[in-house]
Amino acid sequence: MKHFRFLNMLVAIWLALALIGFPSSHASAGGALVVTMVNDGSDANPGDGFCAISGGSCTLRAAIEEANAHAGADNIIFSLPGAGIHVMSITSGPLPTITDTLNLDGTSQPNCTVPCIVLSGASLPAGAKHGLRVASNNSIIKGFIITSWNTSSGPGNSYGIFITGNNNIIQANDIGFWPGNPTPLGNGSGISLFGTGNLIGGTTPNERNVISGNGYGIVVANAVDGNTPTSGNKIQGNYIGANAAGNAALGNQLTGVVVFMGGSNTLIGGPTSGARNVISGNRAGIYYTGSTTTIQNNFIGTNAAGNAGLGNTQDGIYSDAGSGVITGNRIAFNAGKGINIYGSAVRATVRRNSIFSNTSLGIDLGSNGVTLNDTGDVDAGPNRLQNFPSIISATSSTRVVTGRLSSRANTKYTVEIYSSPTCDSSHYGEGKVYLGAVSVTTNGSGVGSFSVAVLGNFAVGSKITATAIDPAGNTSEFSACRAAN
Repeated sequence: MKHFRFLNMLVAIWLALALIGFPSSHASAGGALVVTMVNDGSDANPGDGFCAISGGSCTLRAAIEEANAHAGADNIIFSLPGAGIHVMSITSGPLPTITDTLNLDGTSQPNCTVPCIVLSGASLPAGAKHGLRVASNNSIIKGFIITSWNTSSGPGNSYGIFITGNNNIIQANDIGFWPGNPTPLGNGSGISLFGTGNLIGGTTPNERNVISGNGYGIVVANAVDGNTPTSGNKIQGNYIGANAAGNAALGNQLTGVVVFMGGSNTLIGGPTSGARNVISGNRAGIYYTGSTTTIQNNFIGTNAAGNAGLGNTQDGIYSDAGSGVITGNRIAFNAGKGINIYGSAVRATVRRNSIFSNTSLGIDLGSNGVTLNDTGDVDAGPNRLQNFPSIISATSSTRVVTGRLSSRANTKYTVEIYSSPTCDSSHYGEGKVYLGAVSVTTNGSGVGSFSVAVLGNFAVGSKITATAIDPAGNTSEFSACRAAN
């Protein structure tokens, strides 16, 4: 009887430990691997269900090794001693590639003002390229400071986070700098995106990544193997090239967001203000060659409040191939063009943006200054060198704008009308305030006229301009300015 009571007592103790958690970091369905030390080191026995190195403590490397060896989704959480910033200096070579679904949660660290866990590649030998490599699907990485992952071979060869899987989420990280440290400790580039359906950021402030001080900020590229599609990735709610407060530049040395050929259906921003990225202070804001890129509701060249300049030192947006929709953005204070469309880029649809205070043209087709209209609009080039409208008059009291469009014959166009406080030095406009749109159909000679009472108000003396959009979505440059009477 005593023997059975003893066995029952052991079973009860075992069950209690199972409920409250074993003293070691246990990896099992519904369990978590607990990182308890900042040092680097490998797991003693990957696949045994426990994360432990010599002495029983758990490193990040050991936790990833154990998670990869354990079939099914895993959680890695943190219980590092002390408060404040915790620096994990990776010294034993690149961290293991994440190959199985993983929730890597730096926000779990107690007494932590997120982010507070530094993943530094500064002590690695040359050739250790990427910080966190994610080949899994449906993984989440959040709450880290990721710095100093770079090589001498150029920014395109090293990344803070390198993603080749699908449907992964990257949130609440500072990538390329260390808050409070005046010197950026940038990665070769911040994030590389391959695969499909990955999300960088989110629509709430606590999901925001700050991606600044790197080579490139974010790169969306063609699939590594040339076969797996790179499609449907979202970049939302991030500060790219600004500091964590969004009020000062901490630019990426090259372009904030790059979408290369093969990166199809990329969404930068989104339909709500929460999805807005601030892409400012970089060499250029956004460059895309990928097909059907959508750039929506971002601040490009301004601070996070949208009321002061943190301009990119070249163009706000530029494209030399592919197609895209550029809508609802504030594109201002950039040292080059607001939008530069050149090369073989076509169907770049520019609609309902606020474009102002850029050093050069608001929209430039061909990257060569104002492209004058041609009779019949038969010339070819970026956006088919779509002719712009001519504003004849604009009356403030009635809000009536009249004009004409000379373009291809018997074609229906959309003319968008804008006002700005000043005109570009070329006497061709930008468009700070969207006033409204009107449909214009040309006759057999290619000429169509319009007279429309726009919805928006404009003051006497304000400069009125317009763009024309053809049925395929090719948008013109801004027209010459006309002062409102």
